[in-house]
Amino acid sequence: MKQGDIFRVKIDNLNGEGEGVARIGEEGLVLFVPGALAGEEAEVRLVTKKKNYGVAKVVRRFGDSPHRVKPRCASFGRCGGCALQHLSYEVQLSLKKKTLADALTRIGGEREPRVFDCEPSPSEWGYRNKASLPVQSAAGECLRAGFYKPRSHDIVPYRGCDIVAPEIDAKTKEILSALRGTRLCGVRLNGKSAERETIREIVVRRACFTGETLLAVICRRAPSSAELKLLRGALREIEGLSGAVCNINGSPGNFIWGEKSVPLFGKETMRERLGKFVFTFEASSFFQVNSEQAAKLYEYAASLALEDSPREILELYAGVGGMTAFLAAGGAKITAVESWEPAAKYIARNAEANGIKKITPLAARVEEAASELSKKNYGTVVLDPPRAGCDEKVVAALLKIAAERIVYVSCNPATLARDIKRLAEGGYELVHAKPFDMFPQTGHVETVVLMSRDKD
Repeated sequence: MKQGDIFRVKIDNLNGEGEGVARIGEEGLVLFVPGALAGEEAEVRLVTKKKNYGVAKVVRRFGDSPHRVKPRCASFGRCGGCALQHLSYEVQLSLKKKTLADALTRIGGEREPRVFDCEPSPSEWGYRNKASLPVQSAAGECLRAGFYKPRSHDIVPYRGCDIVAPEIDAKTKEILSALRGTRLCGVRLNGKSAERETIREIVVRRACFTGETLLAVICRRAPSSAELKLLRGALREIEGLSGAVCNINGSPGNFIWGEKSVPLFGKETMRERLGKFVFTFEASSFFQVNSEQAAKLYEYAASLALEDSPREILELYAGVGGMTAFLAAGGAKITAVESWEPAAKYIARNAEANGIKKITPLAARVEEAASELSKKNYGTVVLDPPRAGCDEKVVAALLKIAAERIVYVSCNPATLARDIKRLAEGGYELVHAKPFDMFPQTGHVETVVLMSRDKD
């Protein structure tokens, strides 16, 4: 069995990324087949062979699944973004519920986890309030921007995106055209970049409910005064931008943001409204990409956290204080911890702007703060960590705090399940889990979990 071999397979199911899953050969090698759906038969070509799995490309299908729909995007299959466009939305929701339940069982060790139906997004398309485009100097182009191909860092040039807000889509095209008129180029994928190859990413954010739009140009080094002048001159002409900043990030790796930003023009912050609250934040601050769904998720998570009327709540990974406001509205005292300083500094500002008094913000590494705060008593702990989940020190602190309930918000079922297993080993039990579709047309799953301390 080698690369280029052709097989006829039947797709058994879908994985969390929306890829068809089949088995081939006497050893039953697991084969991932992008674009194929459960129940379909297809002739496929093996393109990647690893020790424990392979990846294949569909040569032709023998009939279609009844759940197959026509993809809306012309880049479907080439872009690694929206891998579920060919699957009906109803089945997308069922798949996400199954993905979560499988992770809780297989990784979390839960025998029969109580998983509710996936909460559908109010909008299936045009829901994203942020577009993040890596920028490269490649294939003879000084500035190639777009999204990565599947399992690759090669860029599919941006021609439009149907899941971002239409206003973002239009502005992104204008921004790229303006940037190409400057002397600045994208960075090289491999090798050392030349002096003018400096732009590594652009981020366009638009508030769904206020209409404010903010642009960030992320550079690998600090631009010269002449280069800043070029950027200002090119971008200032674009109508509808509330402001623009240049963020400097010279660190290797895939993390977008550096700690320093230089204003280009206009505002350096933007405002968004969720429910009755209005939040101010910077381009680099974490804020849920689906504003409509975020309000529903925060209301639900807060209702779980406040169910037993706790006097004090510890919130970890608080961002700019989005969920904090929903928690504080219930009357409890909130200690809100956030490690990213450009976000943490807005917790107090947003609380004051919304007339909320009982919030104590803390800008500190969550691992260190959680250990220190474990000496105090909290009735409830709420946490919303990044995709990597919780550090072991955070889990240890949670077990020491021994709150009656934990509300865990996650964007990664695998790390969520891992952390639930750790907490269960320390005396907590999983009450229930509810997935929210924060990212329609993709395999990503957002989840709100309630855990309670085993009093036995």
